[in-house]
Amino acid sequence: MKAFLFVTADFLRANLRQIWAIFLWALSLALVLLSLTALWGLPPYQPAGPAVSQRLFLLTLSPLLSEAEINRLAWEVWSWPEVAKVSFRFPGENEPEPVSERTLVVELRPESDQEKAGAKLQKLSGITKVAVVERAVVPPQVPSSARIGTIAALIFSLGLCFFLGARVIREAKRRWERERKLLRDGGAPPLIWRGPEFFLAGLAGFLGAGVHMAALWVGMRFIPPNSAWLELLRLGPKATALSVPAGLLLGLLAVILSPHS
Repeated sequence: MKAFLFVTADFLRANLRQIWAIFLWALSLALVLLSLTALWGLPPYQPAGPAVSQRLFLLTLSPLLSEAEINRLAWEVWSWPEVAKVSFRFPGENEPEPVSERTLVVELRPESDQEKAGAKLQKLSGITKVAVVERAVVPPQVPSSARIGTIAALIFSLGLCFFLGARVIREAKRRWERERKLLRDGGAPPLIWRGPEFFLAGLAGFLGAGVHMAALWVGMRFIPPNSAWLELLRLGPKATALSVPAGLLLGLLAVILSPHS
């Protein structure tokens, strides 16, 4: 144990000149942990908007129409400025309501004159029936902008963390190459000549976890009421407890991913 501590102290002394690079690595680790915490606490979706009324026109097609005539009719209706969407339904389908014959479903733009457009549809040739369906539609949920930004920050910080970690470890090996070679060729166990690299990675992970906990504590004190980030208050104790093992794991991964020699 004394030999390992002596060798580790010599390894750290040899790498004092890249102390700022080690600190930047620790900061990138903290950013990864903060991104993971935010991703854990933020709601996955924005609240759904209020339901809106939607009117659809179901045009039952004459069985005497050919495929070319049906396509031409659909393109004609779709070219109208008041039409937003045209789609086909076949016998047996149930959306927006059950149909027994081939049907053209027309959705109008909200700002269009619904009654005028309906009268135009009634005059089309090749249509045997025009039905109107009124329904309430709830807009689909979309990911919150804060969550999208957090995912982008996580991807960036992970790449930066592994890049800086591998760079620091590679430089540390270069600075301590002579001592490392002497220990390895002298028959010292791998724990002695490789252990200091893992100790340095653990130190960076521990520093990153400390920065993460400090930033989390400061951030939770200034979270405004009714904010989407308020969930972090509940996750604070768990995130703090997991920050040290997660930081150590990220630091050790940098050693594993760095080139071996």
